[in-house]
Amino acid sequence: MPQVQGQYQVQKEAQLLKLSPLQLMTTRLLELPIVELEQRVKDEAIDNIALETDRSNASEDDLRNQDDGFDEESADGFDTNDGEKSDETDEREVSIDDYADSDELPVFQPSEASDRQERPLGETVSFVDDLMCQMVDYGLNDHQRELVEYLIYSLNDNGYIEVSLSRLADEMLFHHNIQTDEIELEEALHILQQFDPAGIGARDTRECLLLQLERKMNDREHLIGEKYFLLEDAHRLISEHYDLFVNNNVEKLKTVMGLSAARVRVIFEELRKLNLHPGLALTESAKDRVESAIPDFIVETDENGQIDFRLNRGDLPELFINHEYAQQLKEYQSAKRKLSRSEQDFVTYIRRKIEAANLFIEAILQRQNTLKKTMAAIIQLQHTFFLTQDPNDLQPLVLKDVAEKAGFDISTVSRVRNSKYCLLDGRIYPLSYFFKHPRSNAQGTAIDADRVRKFIRQLVAEEDKAQPLSDQQICNILNKMGFEIKRRTVAKYRDEIGIPPVQKRISI
Repeated sequence: MPQVQGQYQVQKEAQLLKLSPLQLMTTRLLELPIVELEQRVKDEAIDNIALETDRSNASEDDLRNQDDGFDEESADGFDTNDGEKSDETDEREVSIDDYADSDELPVFQPSEASDRQERPLGETVSFVDDLMCQMVDYGLNDHQRELVEYLIYSLNDNGYIEVSLSRLADEMLFHHNIQTDEIELEEALHILQQFDPAGIGARDTRECLLLQLERKMNDREHLIGEKYFLLEDAHRLISEHYDLFVNNNVEKLKTVMGLSAARVRVIFEELRKLNLHPGLALTESAKDRVESAIPDFIVETDENGQIDFRLNRGDLPELFINHEYAQQLKEYQSAKRKLSRSEQDFVTYIRRKIEAANLFIEAILQRQNTLKKTMAAIIQLQHTFFLTQDPNDLQPLVLKDVAEKAGFDISTVSRVRNSKYCLLDGRIYPLSYFFKHPRSNAQGTAIDADRVRKFIRQLVAEEDKAQPLSDQQICNILNKMGFEIKRRTVAKYRDEIGIPPVQKRISI
């Protein structure tokens, strides 16, 4: 019996988290690094006639209300609420009515023009190192960490894994004496595919697209109305009808998916926004070329143990609401006569523009405050490292620790960490570098693997070469120092740092 095809209207039910306009705007701006924020501000100023950026056009009231709350801060004295929760995004609706009876219009003033300096640059860790730093969020054991690291170094220039997992398992066994199988590698690859940028670790273009779509669908905070269902249709198209997509067969797709041609074209437009080459930066890393990044935070230390930091203000202009438009709106709203049709249209238009400008400035102010509190918390929790810049002084640190210290939600700290850089005494680090997941021994006690390796190196360097220390002897010494680990763990770390076993270290 032939199947009947047709178009049907289907009602879907889904749980979507609805944010206030201010929360949504702040969340979006928070994810932007300084360079992208500069462009975002320029675009907003062009689109909104009520948003002023030229200081020379400011009225006396505008200048009187400027408040620069973003001067240089000391990490030791900055208040981060000591774990008390704060509302990093105000849930109230931003309205010009809040300011209609006063001259206290919101103003963002990053700095005096004379204070702006040349954009700081510095040496950064490589893209591969950045991927390595992202492992801290997943609580990997030593074996899983080995597998993920091997997969990272197996990525091609596009960020894909082009070698089969079975072949990778053979390579790891024969060349590195690491025993694994396809099941373990599949699990490790799934972990890698959760890293940023979305799509990294895909085995082909189809999987790359699916990974990015799934990442967008999981980020419910950014999805408004129909957006989720559009992504859902795009995911179904790629997962079930990829060949038709590659061949741009719109007619066939609308038939097999039961969608209109217009809907299919909208899906195509959404898919064109995805990145087919998420690992292009790996090319430069593989050639040992140094990348430069623009820091969002500038941290400086001195010989007295003082740590000062500030936000990189870049080329952000002053932002304020055009006072003349605000004053005209107030006059029209308080007028006792009936407004003409053109005057009503003007009031509607300018009110919308002023409220949009008001919302944007409030979101910028909250973004700056969130960045400062988050960075202050990181510096306080990694105080020793910021003074010594010795990787061995990095303390175990996860998102939850910083969130509790700064008084924010974990998702907020995650957004700050994932896209920001810090210039620390001339060297640039991704913020993810300061996060370090604690490892545990068999008893569940946290241990610092890097410190253990450091002491193993030191003990071997100082040993009697005629009677070198065995793994058990090193284990006993470390246990007396407070590291509760097993002999096999010592052997594993010794192998990792390239120290031969005791039999091969004997010299007469």
